[in-house]
Amino acid sequence: MSRGSWTFVRSTPIHSRGKLTLREDVWRLPTGREETYPVLAVGVTVGVVPFVDPEHIVLVRQFRHLTRDDSWELPGGGARAGESPEEAAQRELREEGGYRAGRLTFLCRFFPSSAYLDEIAYCYIGERLVADALPSDDDEFFERRVVPFEEALAMALDDRVTESVSKMAILAAGLRRGGGPLRSER
Repeated sequence: MSRGSWTFVRSTPIHSRGKLTLREDVWRLPTGREETYPVLAVGVTVGVVPFVDPEHIVLVRQFRHLTRDDSWELPGGGARAGESPEEAAQRELREEGGYRAGRLTFLCRFFPSSAYLDEIAYCYIGERLVADALPSDDDEFFERRVVPFEEALAMALDDRVTESVSKMAILAAGLRRGGGPLRSER
């Protein structure tokens, strides 16, 4: 069935907390029946693969309450109101990674879960890093570690990195560095 046979009816906010909103979207299906879908509106999320030199990147380990465990991730997070993805990437890199990128290169974008999350993730490569830390958020407690990029790539492949934006960005950067279809001119 084509997308054109679905008709949007209405959206109703249910609950908001901070930048997150839980809403219900009602759609008329191709059969004519109306169906209600829960949606968590997250907004724009960013992640940066920060190269401190051509062979090493910064990873951040922090506790994640949902998984009840520590998580190795790239510096990243949510964009603020009025902030472009590039501005959010630089801010998050400074807050979580302790660096500002002299060059920020778009890597990819994706929807982490297009069924129930209204979220779009933008991934970047950060290069020509300069130490320029911003204070982290009040609820962020993390460890920074510089690791060989090849180790980070192995971590994404063997599930030591499980967070979606970090995994996708590391794998895409691996394809780009390996000369695959994403290779860019340096």
